[in-house]
Amino acid sequence: MAAAPDSHLARGPLECGVLRTAAAVALACAVAGPAVAETPPERGESAPGIPTERPNTGEMRSDDLARKNVGGYFTGLPILVYSTDIGLGVGARVYYYWNGDRTDPRFTRSPYLYRMFVQAFGSTRGLQFHYLDFDAPQINHTPYRVRSELVFMRNITSNYFSLGNKSLAPLAFTGSPQTFTSFDAYNHELQRIAGDGTTFAKYDQFDLIRPYLLGSVQRDFKKVLRVQAGLGFSYAQIRDYTGTRVDATDAGGQAATATQSPTRLREECAAGIVVGCDGGWDNFFRLALSYDSRDFEPDPNLGMFLEVAIDAASAALGSEYDYVRGIVAGRGYWSPIPGRDFVLAGRAAVVASTPGVPFFSMDTFPFTETPRTGLGGHRTLRGFRQDRFVGPVMTLANLEARWTFGHTQIKQQRFAFILAPFIDVGRPFDKLAELTWRDWRRSYGAAFRVSWNLATIVTADFGVSAEDAGFYLNFGHMF
Repeated sequence: MAAAPDSHLARGPLECGVLRTAAAVALACAVAGPAVAETPPERGESAPGIPTERPNTGEMRSDDLARKNVGGYFTGLPILVYSTDIGLGVGARVYYYWNGDRTDPRFTRSPYLYRMFVQAFGSTRGLQFHYLDFDAPQINHTPYRVRSELVFMRNITSNYFSLGNKSLAPLAFTGSPQTFTSFDAYNHELQRIAGDGTTFAKYDQFDLIRPYLLGSVQRDFKKVLRVQAGLGFSYAQIRDYTGTRVDATDAGGQAATATQSPTRLREECAAGIVVGCDGGWDNFFRLALSYDSRDFEPDPNLGMFLEVAIDAASAALGSEYDYVRGIVAGRGYWSPIPGRDFVLAGRAAVVASTPGVPFFSMDTFPFTETPRTGLGGHRTLRGFRQDRFVGPVMTLANLEARWTFGHTQIKQQRFAFILAPFIDVGRPFDKLAELTWRDWRRSYGAAFRVSWNLATIVTADFGVSAEDAGFYLNFGHMF
C-alpha cells in the first residue's frame, strides 16, 4: 500500500504527496530524487508518503548484490490515504526498472540505471494527481543524476483564506457580521442558503487545474553534500465558483443547491491585492544546495539535514510572472538516551518571496527532498486546514518525540511500533522585516506509526488547533 499526493498535494502521501503548488512542489520533488509514497501532494505533494530514494555512491552489500535483478522488471503498488483535507484517496503506481547487467560498473553502485513510473490518483474531495516520472541516477556513466516529470494535477477544493497577515484574522465572511473560533461552526454557517437563494458554501475554495513539466540534474559530493539545478514549466487554470450552482444546506438542514455568492478570492482579486487571478504560465529555474548527515534517511536516529534553495521565475523562460523565492531550512535528529529507541526530531524553515508570486504558487515550502504546502495540513501545521495560512514570508517549526515501544516479526516481515507526540508552530508575514515571535499559530497532537522492514513508515496522525482538528492516514515521517 502506498500513499498519494497531500492536497493541493505537493508530493506527499504521496508526501512528495498534499501536496503541494504544483510546479514548485513538483520541481523540488523532481530535484530531490524518486519518491516512495506520501500525502498527496499538499498541491502539486507527487506521491504522498513515499520515502525518497537516494543513489548509492558506494558499493552494495554482497547479499543485496546477489539478490539484485539483471535486466528490466515491473513492480506496482496501490495508493490509499486519508486526510481531513482531501478525504479518501485511492490510486495506483506502476514502476519499470532497468538494472543492466553485472558487467556494467554501475551495477554495484546504483539502485538502478533507469527507472520510470506512471501514477493515477484521485480522492473523494476532488483531488487528482496523475504523472509520468523518469529517473537515471548515473546517466551515461557520469556522476550526475537526471530526472523529469510530466504531471497533471487538479484540485476542485483548493483553499484560499487570504494572504499574509490578513490570513491571521479570525474566521469570517462577507455575508455575516460574526467571527468564528471554531472551523466547524464557521463552515456550518457558510453552507446556509440565504433568503435570496445564494450561499457562501465555497467562499474559501477555488478549482485549480495545473499540468506541468519538470526536469533536474543533481550531483552528490563526499556522500553528504548535494547540488541540484532544474527547470519547471507549468500552466495554471483558475476557476472561481462565484455565480455557479454549488452544494449547500437549506433552512430545514437538507442538502440542496444554491448560487455561490462572491468568494474570498473574487473579492480580493477585484480589490487588486492578489497576483495570479487569471492563472497562466509559471516557469522557473532552481538552484539548491543541501547537507545530509542522517544515519538512515527513512527513519533517522542521529544527524541533520540542512538546505538552501532559490527559485527564479522569469519572462525569459516564458513565465507570466517574475519573482524570486528562497528557503532556508534545517532538520535535526538526536537520541538522548543511549540504547533506547527514543529520538527527538525537529525541523525549522523560513521561506520568503519577492513581490509578483502568483497566489496559487505562494503556498509552497520548496524543500529539496519533500516539498510541502501550507501552512496547514498534514505536513506543516496538523490540526489546521490545508493552506490555512499563506504569505510572501512563511515560518515553520515542528518538534516530535519518537518513541519506539515495541518490535515484532511476522513471517520474516519486521515491524516496529512508534508513538510520536508533537508540537507544530508557524506564521505567515507580509515581508521579512516584520518577523516577530508574536501571533504564531500552534497545534499539537500525537502520531502512531508502524515501521515495516525499517524503510516503510505507516503513520496515523491526529492534530488539534485552537480552531480545528485533523486526522491523517499516510506514509512516512512528517520530516
